[in-house]
Amino acid sequence: MNILLINQPLGNRGDESAHRALIRSILERFPDVNVRVLFVDCYSVWSVEQYDLHDDRVKYVNIHSTRAYGFVGRKSLIRKHFCGILREFHPTTRALLKYYRWADAVVCAPGGINMGGFQDWAHLFLLELARYAKKPLAYYGRSFGPFPKESTDNIKFYNLSNQLLHYFAYLSIRDHKTAILAKEMNLHYVETVDTAFLDSPDIVLPYEIRHTLGKPYTVFVPNELLWHYAYRDKIDRAELIDFYGNIAKDILRSNKDMHIVMLPQLYATWHLDVNFFRDIADYISDDRVIVLPDCYSSDIQQTIIRDASLLIGARYHSIVFAINQNVPFLALSYEHKISGLLETLGKSDVCIDISNAILTKEGREKCLAEVTKLLPNVQSDNMAQGRAKQIAKDGFESFVQFLNGI
Repeated sequence: MNILLINQPLGNRGDESAHRALIRSILERFPDVNVRVLFVDCYSVWSVEQYDLHDDRVKYVNIHSTRAYGFVGRKSLIRKHFCGILREFHPTTRALLKYYRWADAVVCAPGGINMGGFQDWAHLFLLELARYAKKPLAYYGRSFGPFPKESTDNIKFYNLSNQLLHYFAYLSIRDHKTAILAKEMNLHYVETVDTAFLDSPDIVLPYEIRHTLGKPYTVFVPNELLWHYAYRDKIDRAELIDFYGNIAKDILRSNKDMHIVMLPQLYATWHLDVNFFRDIADYISDDRVIVLPDCYSSDIQQTIIRDASLLIGARYHSIVFAINQNVPFLALSYEHKISGLLETLGKSDVCIDISNAILTKEGREKCLAEVTKLLPNVQSDNMAQGRAKQIAKDGFESFVQFLNGI
């Protein structure tokens, strides 16, 4: 069987963990499979290497686009009567279509909400190529929506998304809020959770980490949020540093022996967590705060989290990692990925919604008060861990049935 994996997000330890877990599971179930992971204009070879499982059955392919590829892709989506001409005669799309035609199935990699508020036309174009090539298309373990409809572009994006969602031969949804939207759109889907729950990394930590971590420690994963369409130009960096800095101070006040370990999720991108985390550490000015470099894999990060007393996270996969390792956590939810997951697992009681509150001083103070209130009582929950792993396993089994039926 030949599988083409498209739209694989890079530069994020969470997406890396989802990729590794899915590919490992596929290789285990289909020993004779060939997988090609396709990128267009990949910005960092090192970033791809972080995902590489070093298995001869999995190849990572980077297509370098030629002139006007982005224009051609978007034009062919918006103006349907030009689509065939634009795709077949542009050299980049011809190169891409060779891989689509090689594949028995095309799978959109697990990831975030490119089909939604971010309005990612490149994401849709790679999906549309599978439909154009008449290939079975799986949208695996994704969130999507919301779909704004304020502009003509919004409406066109929604209409194409709706068509694709109904075209998918297999659709699995990883959070409760997206599932509600899917029901409203009359979509057939499989319930799942994040693909990272398929895996249980447990490795020996590198020497330099084992001799750096103070114990006990809380893992703290803030989110700068300035990259996000809902927060851009609505809050400044200094306000975010103050907000997260006050949470960190609260953690340290709760236990004089407590340390804080900050784990960067983003790497090899223009927007680096590690720089933001270092600025927060400078703001706190306490030698119990440790900011680890951004070079450590998702497997290493999950092993670090496994031994933590607590995790407080404003990034989706930091919460996934905590549940996967059965570590107590508090979630700072900035969009429906986090809150939707915790609704599915019955863990909304440890979820603090910062989505609107973080934009005002009063809201940030209220969120901080909620953290202070919840902090002493958070406990691990192996029932949530077990439920997450079972849902992930059941979701993968349905995916296996889809592949077997091709």
